[in-house]
Amino acid sequence: MHAEASTALVPGVDIPAALLWDFDGTLVDSEKSWHAAEARLMAEWGGGVMTPEQHHSLVGNSLRDSALAIMEWTGRTEEDPDHWAGVLNDYALADMVTVGVDYRPGARELLDAARAHGVRCALVSASWTSVLTHVVDTMPAGSFEIIIGGDAVTHGKPDPEPYLLATQRLGLAIRDCLALEDSLPGTTSAHRAGLATLAIPFEQEIGPAPRRRLVPTLDGLTIAEVGAHWRELRDA
Repeated sequence: MHAEASTALVPGVDIPAALLWDFDGTLVDSEKSWHAAEARLMAEWGGGVMTPEQHHSLVGNSLRDSALAIMEWTGRTEEDPDHWAGVLNDYALADMVTVGVDYRPGARELLDAARAHGVRCALVSASWTSVLTHVVDTMPAGSFEIIIGGDAVTHGKPDPEPYLLATQRLGLAIRDCLALEDSLPGTTSAHRAGLATLAIPFEQEIGPAPRRRLVPTLDGLTIAEVGAHWRELRDA
């Protein structure tokens, strides 16, 4: 018992007090559902087939920004972007309900390890709350203490508001938290919030920045290794 206590990892000291998880592309492989939703709206508006470059440019964006981009590409600039953001959300949710979503490599194991070591977890996403709660409801109870959806903020990623709101609701200092992100808008949001960040690129290339470290995958990454990254990054 004494040996276990002496080697215990203490949240906020050895490992982060909280992990702030991005959803699409970081926690789960749901980008295909968003691509299907975007392509569906583009086709309905007579815009033809969406190119891979167009899909990639939307990864990590707020739904409003994605709607604005599709409006621009199809010449539907008089439409209400907030309304069509909701339509994109509904299309993606319908696809996820039909085909399901899988965890990204290593994400479930890291989430389990965080819970086992007392690390609090928040979900911070551009996806709307209805999508997030649908998926979280299939996970073990208590996986996420709070959920910040894109419809819960005034300014979505790449603005820092989503991450600042998450830390505020957790009641934690920025330096006690670590963000996990896969996209340019997401890592930019975390950077602007002042967070230490592990970037796990998925569909976009991500460059280096202060307080940011690139890792190829979460697969095999232990909570102790996450803690080591966090301690090196938080004061960078």
